[in-house]
Amino acid sequence: MAVLERGSPFSFSILCLSLIICFCFPTAATFNSEAVGLAAGSVERWLIQLHSELTLFDHRNTGLEKNLTGTPFVNIEMVDTESLTSELAANIQDFLSDKRKALSDIVYHLETATTTYLWNEDLNLNTTHPLLMKDLDPTNATHCLTPDPRLGVPTRRNVSGIHLPLEVYEGYPQILNGVQWSSTVDQKFQDNAEADPSLMWQYFAAQTGFMRVYPATSWYVPPNLIDLYDARLRQWYVQGSVPPKDMIILMDRSGSVHGQTFAIMKWAVKTLIDTLGENDFVNVAAFNSTTEWVNNCNYCEINRTNEDDGDGKRNGLCSQPLVQAATSNKKLLYNAIDALEDGGMASYSNALTFAYNAFKQFEGTREEGEGANCIKTIMLFSDGGTEWPEKVVKTFRSDNYTKSVRIFTFAVGPHPIPTAVLKQMACSTGGKYAVITTRSSVRTKIQESYNSLLSPAPAVSGSQPYQYTTVYSSAVTEELTLSITQPVYNNSDYLNTSYLVGVAGVDVPLRSLRDLTPYQSLDPNAYTFLLNHNGFLVLHPSLKKQLSYFSGSPHIDLVDVEEDTPKMHDIRTSMIDRRHDTVNVTRGWLRVDDHHWLANSNVQISFTAIPKTRYSVGVVTVKNDELGELVVRDQDTSMMTPLNFSTMLIAPWPYCPHRHPPSDPSELTRLMEDIWKKEQGCRNSLVEGLLWSQSWTDDLFESWRNNLPQDVIGRAVFTRFGLTRFYPGSQRESVEKWRDPWKNTALRRGGVTRGLSVIPHTDGAFISTPVFVKKSGREALAAVVGVNVTSRRLREDLRKHLAFFDLDKYVVLLVDDGGFIVSATSTELHGLKLQGEFIGELEYPLIDTLVNLGVYGQETFIDVQALCPVGQEYTVSAGCRPPSLLTLFITFIKNMVGCVQYCTCLIYSFMLAVIMPGVDGWTEWGMTQMGGLEACQMEHTIYHFDDNDNKREIMAGSLACNNHTVEFAVKRLPSINAALVWLEISVVTDGGCGVLSSLPGVVPRRVNTIDPCGYKGRYRRRPPTCLVSNITVGELGCSRSSGSVCSSLTLTLIMFISSVGINKYHSS
Repeated sequence: MAVLERGSPFSFSILCLSLIICFCFPTAATFNSEAVGLAAGSVERWLIQLHSELTLFDHRNTGLEKNLTGTPFVNIEMVDTESLTSELAANIQDFLSDKRKALSDIVYHLETATTTYLWNEDLNLNTTHPLLMKDLDPTNATHCLTPDPRLGVPTRRNVSGIHLPLEVYEGYPQILNGVQWSSTVDQKFQDNAEADPSLMWQYFAAQTGFMRVYPATSWYVPPNLIDLYDARLRQWYVQGSVPPKDMIILMDRSGSVHGQTFAIMKWAVKTLIDTLGENDFVNVAAFNSTTEWVNNCNYCEINRTNEDDGDGKRNGLCSQPLVQAATSNKKLLYNAIDALEDGGMASYSNALTFAYNAFKQFEGTREEGEGANCIKTIMLFSDGGTEWPEKVVKTFRSDNYTKSVRIFTFAVGPHPIPTAVLKQMACSTGGKYAVITTRSSVRTKIQESYNSLLSPAPAVSGSQPYQYTTVYSSAVTEELTLSITQPVYNNSDYLNTSYLVGVAGVDVPLRSLRDLTPYQSLDPNAYTFLLNHNGFLVLHPSLKKQLSYFSGSPHIDLVDVEEDTPKMHDIRTSMIDRRHDTVNVTRGWLRVDDHHWLANSNVQISFTAIPKTRYSVGVVTVKNDELGELVVRDQDTSMMTPLNFSTMLIAPWPYCPHRHPPSDPSELTRLMEDIWKKEQGCRNSLVEGLLWSQSWTDDLFESWRNNLPQDVIGRAVFTRFGLTRFYPGSQRESVEKWRDPWKNTALRRGGVTRGLSVIPHTDGAFISTPVFVKKSGREALAAVVGVNVTSRRLREDLRKHLAFFDLDKYVVLLVDDGGFIVSATSTELHGLKLQGEFIGELEYPLIDTLVNLGVYGQETFIDVQALCPVGQEYTVSAGCRPPSLLTLFITFIKNMVGCVQYCTCLIYSFMLAVIMPGVDGWTEWGMTQMGGLEACQMEHTIYHFDDNDNKREIMAGSLACNNHTVEFAVKRLPSINAALVWLEISVVTDGGCGVLSSLPGVVPRRVNTIDPCGYKGRYRRRPPTCLVSNITVGELGCSRSSGSVCSSLTLTLIMFISSVGINKYHSS
C-alpha cells in the first residue's frame, strides 16, 4: 500500500475513500458505485492540481492577467461572420484581379510579338543559347541563383528559364525560333513582378513543346526518375487551350490486338484520359464483334436508384452515361482498362453505332449540369483493319445531334496492318489520324492529334475568358497551387486565320490565398474554404499535399472532407449557384486531430460568391454567442524586451509580406526586426497581437526559468495570436508541430471544452488548460498553458490516489476520449506497454464492451487523399521484340516517300526516345508510383465519448474471456476528457484474456475493394462559354505530315539496324 506524504492536500479525501473501499471491496471483484465515483473525483482533482503545480499557473493567483479592464489598448469584439465573409471575398477578388491583369499583359505582349517576328532559318544552338532550367544548379555560383524569400527557392530574376520535354530536341528550328520570338516577354515578366510583389510564377507554354518560366530556377526531377514533364499534357494547359469535351473512347480488343500492341494501346488511352479535366465528360468502350463499356455499369447502379425514378425521365433507360473526368472517376476507368483481354474479330460499324447511340442517349437522359455540352468526339484506337463503316458514318453525320461528332483515330503498334480506313474515318468527320508505334511516342501523338483541331477560336471581343484550375502540385516547388490561364494566338497579318501558339499562365499558391484569411478574427476551430463551379475544393484545411507534381488535380469535393449530409449538399449547391447566405449547422463532430473528435458541434457557415471568378468562399466558425475576438490596437512597445528565440516559435502566418515565420531561431530575427520597425505592409492586427502576447506571457515564462521539476519534460504556453513560448529549449521539436494555432490540439480543445485536457503520448501526457480573458462583459480565448509530464510521475501519482484498491487484483487505466491510455497503475499488461496505447490493442474485448455500453461512440470515414505503400510490384514492360526482317523491309519501303525535311532533328529525338533509360515504377500522370508510395484510399476509425449525460454514470460488468470472465468498471471524470477503467487481472493467466477486440483499430487501413461502378456524379454548373475552333480539316490538313513520315522512317531504320544486330548476335 502506498504511503501518503505528510501534508498532502488530498490525504483526508483519500482516507475517507479508503474507509469506503475497505467495506466495499473485502475480497470479491465487485464494484461499489460510491467508491468508484469518489475515486474518479479524486483523480480529477489530482490532475487539476498537478497542472497548477507544474505550470506555476493558478486560476485564482495567475501569472497571466485575465481581467483586461485596465488595459486600454486591448478590447474584445464580437465577430460578424457574414461581414467577415464578404470582406474576405472582396480581398480575394482584388488579389486575383491583379493576377488577371498581369496575365492579360503577358498575353497581349506575346500576341504582339507574333506579328513582328520574322522566321529565321539560320538559327542554331551556336547562335541561340536557351537558358535550360535542367542545367541550372543552385550550388554553382556561376549560375547566379540567389535565395528568393517570395518563392522559397533560388532564382534568377533577370531572366526566364526554358523547360523542354524529354523527346523534344532544343535544336529544332521551331523550338529555336519559338524561344527567340518569345524572349521579349521577359521584360513584361519583370514589370509584372515589380508592380505586384505577391505575384509568383509566370509562364508561357508553346504548342511546339517548350515552356518559358519566370523567374528562372533549377528544374526539380524526383530522385531516381527521369523528367517526363510536358506542359502540353498538364491539365492547366489542356483546359486553357481546349474547350470542354464529351468524349467516348473506343478500344479495339480483337484477337489481332495482343501483347505489345495491346499494352501500348492501354497506356495511350490512359494518357489521353489523364489530359482530361473536370469540365470534360468521358467513358471508354471496348469492341470486337460486339461493343460494351469497360465498366459495364448502368445509370441505376451508379446513382443507386431504381430504373424508373418516377418522373419518367429515365424510364427504362438505365444505360451508363458519360462520367465527369474527375480523378476518382478516371481511376475507375484505369482499373477497367488494365483488366481488358483481347479476342474475337473487330467491327468498326458496331463500335461506331454504339458510340453514336450513346451520345444520343446521353443527350436525352442527362441531368442538369451533366455533360460538357460543347465539343463531342470519338477517339478510336485500333491496330488497323479493312472494314469501312461508310453507311454508319453517313447516317449519323446527317443526324442533327451527332453530325458535329468528330472521330479521331489512332493506329497502334508496329504491325503492318492496313490503316487507310482509320485515316478515312478521321478525315471525313473533321478529326485527325495519328500513328503510335511505341510507348515512348504516346505522349507526343496524343497531344498532337487533337489539341490543334480543338483549340478554341479567338473571342470576337478579342479577349479570351480566363481559365481557373483546381488545386494541383506545382512542378517547380511541389506546393499546392492553382493557375489562371489564357490561350495565346498568332495574330500575324499575313495569316487569314489566327491559330493557337500556346497558353500563358500565372500561379496562385494556396498559401497566398490562405494569407488573406482574417487570422485575427477566427478562433483555432474556425477556417475558410474555396469552392469552384464543380463543387471541388480549391482551398480547405483538409487538402493534402500530393505524391508529386506528376499527379493531376486531386478533385476533392466539399462532401469528401465535410460530413456527407443533406445540409452540406444544400450548402454546396448554393455555393455553386453563387448565392450568399449564412447557415447554422449542427454537426455530429468537430475534429481536433487525427484520432480525436468532439461530439455535437454547432457551427455557422457563411458563404458568398467571388465576383469575376468561378469560386465561392465560405467561412466556418464554431457557434458561441458568448465568445468574442481579441483586438489589440496602438499599444506602447517601447518597454518591451527582445525575445529569446531559442525558447520561442511563431505561427506560419503572414505577419509581414514574404516573411512566413520559419522555425529556425536565426531566421526569426529578420521577421522580428520588421515587426519591431512596423514595416509597411505588415498586418497590424496580427503584429499588435503578437507583441501583446509577448508582454502578457512574460511573467509566467520568467517563473519557469531555473525551475524545472524532475518529472517535467517541458512547459509551454500557446497564444491565440500565434506566439509559442516553451521551456526548456530542448522542447522545440515537440512543440513545433503545434506552433500554428489552427493545428494545435490543445488550443482547439480548449476553445470548445473550456476545461482541463489530457493528451497522451508514449512518453507521458500533455496536460493543458485554456485561458480566457474578460473585458466589458465579454470573454475571449487568449491562450492555453500546458505541461508535459513523464509517464513515471503520472503512474506513481495515479497509484497513490488509487492505493486503497487492491492493485494486485486490478489494473486501473486512465484513458482519454479517443480510447488512448493517459496513464495506468502498471507499466505493462501481459507484455504490452500501456502508456499511450489504444485500448483496442489489449488482449481483452474491452473497447467492444465500452462501445456497446455507449461509453464510446464509433465513427468511420474514408480518406480519399491517402498515400499507401505500393500494393503490387510495378515494372517497366519488356523491351521491344525485334520484328522480322521482312516486316521491317515492307515498312521501310512504305514510309520512304515524303521524308524531305527535319530528318537530322528527328533522328536525334527518336534516338532519345529509343535509348530512354528504364526506371522502376515508371511514373507519369499519376498512373504509377513514386518513392514506394501510390495514391489510395484509407479507412479510418475514430472512437469518441458519447455526449449523452447518461453515459457519464458508473458502468460495470464482465468481459467474456476464453475460459473465464473478467470484471470491469468504468467512470468518466466529471469535467476532463478522460475516464477511469478498472480491469480485473487476478483471474487472468499469463496469456491474458485470450479474446481480442473484433472492432477495427485506430491504425488506418487501405481500402482494397473498389466499387467498379462507384462513379461520382454530383451537382455542378458548366463553364459559361464554349469557344469552338473555326479551323477546318482542309486548313490544317488530315494527311500525315512529312515529319510524321520521317519519324516513322527513322524509327524503322533504327529498328532495322537493331534487328540485324540482334539476329547476328543470336546466330553467333
